[in-house]
Amino acid sequence: MSAPDRLPAAANLGAGELDEARVIAWLKQHPDLLVRHPELCAVLLPPEREPVADNVTDLQRIMVQRLQGQLARANQVGVALIDAGRQNMSITARVHEAVLMLMEAASFEHLVHIATQDWTDLLDVDVISLCVEGDPRQMLGLASGSVYVLPPGSIDDLLGFAVPSLLRAESGVAPGIYGPAADLVQSDALARLHFGPGTPPALLALGSRDKGKFEPEHGTELLNFLAGVLERSIRAWLNLPRQ
Repeated sequence: MSAPDRLPAAANLGAGELDEARVIAWLKQHPDLLVRHPELCAVLLPPEREPVADNVTDLQRIMVQRLQGQLARANQVGVALIDAGRQNMSITARVHEAVLMLMEAASFEHLVHIATQDWTDLLDVDVISLCVEGDPRQMLGLASGSVYVLPPGSIDDLLGFAVPSLLRAESGVAPGIYGPAADLVQSDALARLHFGPGTPPALLALGSRDKGKFEPEHGTELLNFLAGVLERSIRAWLNLPRQ
């Protein structure tokens, strides 16, 4: 405690010698204690008031108890906000590391491997896949491993027209997106990929076995950023025009 908070001659008192009289005398000399330490309101009990009549309610005590409850709830909200901030910082750091990994790709095939294999542990998901719309009969060379071909219009059906990304707490059945891992995925994050004019719509899909891993109310800024870096990297490796 700072100097004004110390009880007089506290150093000369034994553990059992600090009686109520001295505490009361000190509090009278420091009437602003609760102003400087409002958290004490949550633990101090307000006095009972003498009822004027049997049918009179002690509103003061009710108001103090209500304020104590509000203070406790405010503390809980503060703790939740701090935890959310820490979690967001952790996710941000992992996304930054994922981008750096992508920059280390030695070939286009290596880039695809990083995005669909190496990212899974880093981003704490179970499966990541890349999807491209088109005719499977004309894109046999593309469909392999974690890259899948979807029928035209599938991405708009999943995300909604012109929606850049989507978080689903319960993904439902989506065999075309995750291939053999479709039955495993319970929650996922989907983001559009645009490689340039004349290229088919594409999709980045991150799936988790845990329901509620991704919630619609969560922000998608980092997901959109990651998808933007991936689509630019793919465009560069395939030497595709930007406009």
